[in-house]
Amino acid sequence: MEKILKPLALFICVIISVAAKAQDGYTLRNDSIDSKILKQTRRIIIYLPEGYDKSAKGFPVVYVLDAGDRIQHTVPTARFLFANGKMPKAIIVGVLNIDRNHDFLPDSIKSAPTGGGADNFARFFREELMPYVAKNFKTEGYNVLVGHSYGGVFAMNTLITDPTLFDSYIAIDPSFWYKDRMMIKKTHDEFGKGRNWNRAIFITGREGEGMKGMGVDAMDSLLKQSAPAGLVWKVVPYAGEDHGSVTFKSVYDGLRFIFDSGSNFNVYPESGILPKGTFAYAIVDNNNPALHYTLDGSEPTAGSPFCTDTIRITCACTLKVKSVRGIYTKSPAITRVFTEGEYLKGPKSVKNLKPGLKYSYYEGVWDSLPDFTKLKVVKKGITPEPDLSMAVKRDSFGVRFEGYLHIAKQGLYYIWITSDDGSKVYLNNSLLLNNDGLHDNSRPSVRLVPLEPGYYPLTIDFFERTGGESVTLGTVTDKMQPVPFPKEVFFHRE
Repeated sequence: MEKILKPLALFICVIISVAAKAQDGYTLRNDSIDSKILKQTRRIIIYLPEGYDKSAKGFPVVYVLDAGDRIQHTVPTARFLFANGKMPKAIIVGVLNIDRNHDFLPDSIKSAPTGGGADNFARFFREELMPYVAKNFKTEGYNVLVGHSYGGVFAMNTLITDPTLFDSYIAIDPSFWYKDRMMIKKTHDEFGKGRNWNRAIFITGREGEGMKGMGVDAMDSLLKQSAPAGLVWKVVPYAGEDHGSVTFKSVYDGLRFIFDSGSNFNVYPESGILPKGTFAYAIVDNNNPALHYTLDGSEPTAGSPFCTDTIRITCACTLKVKSVRGIYTKSPAITRVFTEGEYLKGPKSVKNLKPGLKYSYYEGVWDSLPDFTKLKVVKKGITPEPDLSMAVKRDSFGVRFEGYLHIAKQGLYYIWITSDDGSKVYLNNSLLLNNDGLHDNSRPSVRLVPLEPGYYPLTIDFFERTGGESVTLGTVTDKMQPVPFPKEVFFHRE
């Protein structure tokens, strides 16, 4: 049985891979802090992810040094990684420079005579900037620091002198040559001290002479020999890059190193009803070996059962599936609730039935489904199945389909809908599927329902804003192949 479920898992996996192309925008806020520690007004740039205002939860924060240069590629990189399921939405905070040499370096050198303010700059983060961000924005308490060149020195210096200030660090082509490689010596000494080293650092350099000249190879050797237990680290050399161009790949790989726990997966159905004595399967769309699950509603851990592409459900339960791999572990588990219940019943017969569904066509601009009962109908008719061929326009319209869904035999039905844009399905006058909102047709909504033979009152509400337009209602075969309902199961009453 489990082997024949794989076609459905593949179908769902394809659906999600297409949906991952959706974009995620950021809102820019310019701000400043009058720092008593630095005795300066420090300008910051804050990027808030799409959906920030509506979110009840907090977000991780990525602090970016040299924001005038680094923020321009860090923000779209974070947006791209979220859209492709490789990191969560995050708040990006860019810190603009006044005297970067002073702020980033723990001591002065001939080529940077103003250096020496690194410890004070770290204090500014701890006592002023980070509390300000935490107080005024929705944060979750997970913080990342991104620094390039001298900024990479600051990142490493902060890690070894105040490791709990940030949860993770990205040091891009750091200038470890600075002051006769003092950071190598200082790191060696600090590693010997008993501290909480449960942090992560991602260090990059330029392959060949670049690694040697910057001192990154020496730090790599030190980490291999002396990195304390609990510290998660990685050093990556890039070929064919220079000191400026290496930043782009470093931010992408660094954010993935920290955040990508293999959490780009989904679990179907979103809920289900199981009559006593029956069983069904939850379908997981990603065979990630780091996925674990529980059936008692508890949070999965590395000690929980491993998750394959199917999970057998035999009774009422709360299923939770989560990736437990990686550095960032705050991503929530996916929760699916299965309840015990009776088979739903529809009328055995309905008088004056005719093939097809009634439709009412509307026009308007919406971001979610409107209340069609309050709108003027532009056009009415009969369609053999849920179909949009009656649409007068390609954009800015909505359709309500009404009629009956004929179920020929008793069984557990995985009923799904895909739509571009939003849709809802009502069966037996109750909401069955909610696929509302602006999206393409690659995001399904799936529910498991036990049905007796009969004619079930059916309503499908759909709207289209812009772009492509489609709506498909389906189920799965006995071999768990996803298929649209054939037009022969749709009826309306005259």
